Amino acid sequence: MNPIEVHYKNSFATIKIGHYLGSQMNNNSAIICIGTDKCIVDSLGPLTGTMLSKENLNIDIYGTLDKPVHAMNISDYIKIIKRKNYDKIIAIDACLSNKKNQGVIEVREGPITPGKGIGKILPEIGDLSIIGVVDSSERDFHDLVQDTRLSLIYEMSEIICEGIVTSFKMGFAAGNDFREQASMSGI
Repeated sequence: MNPIEVHYKNSFATIKIGHYLGSQMNNNSAIICIGTDKCIVDSLGPLTGTMLSKENLNIDIYGTLDKPVHAMNISDYIKIIKRKNYDKIIAIDACLSNKKNQGVIEVREGPITPGKGIGKILPEIGDLSIIGVVDSSERDFHDLVQDTRLSLIYEMSEIICEGIVTSFKMGFAAGNDFREQASMSGI
């Protein structure tokens, strides 16, 4: 499937993300949200994970603001995830690109290589990737930490979360039961 790129302010962003993921996910999928809450520029993953964990989706979610998946523990999480033998693993992470791509969300097949933008060598993870361009790689890291707006990260996380929820609704309409039975029956 061809990757999609959509700006988070595009009014069809959640539908595009949902459509891409809807046919790819099932109830034996997992989402791993990579990053840390200690640095705004790297908080897209755990913020999205926290939002997703409040949606009552019947899917395993790794990486939240309370329990982030980051450089120091990603290898441990990868071992846990591999043991569970998921059909699909969706990895979510922030990335740096050029300034004109700031706010773009890319969804594609293939793994994420966390830390690549800042020169870290970490293991790849994921069958599908959701990458949010949060700032420019042309800037000094210290400036990124000081100048990246939480509002940008928050709004991008909301769009990614809504896109994933949309994919579950599309999957449910197609006969895949992603939501917990209790939440679907209104209990």
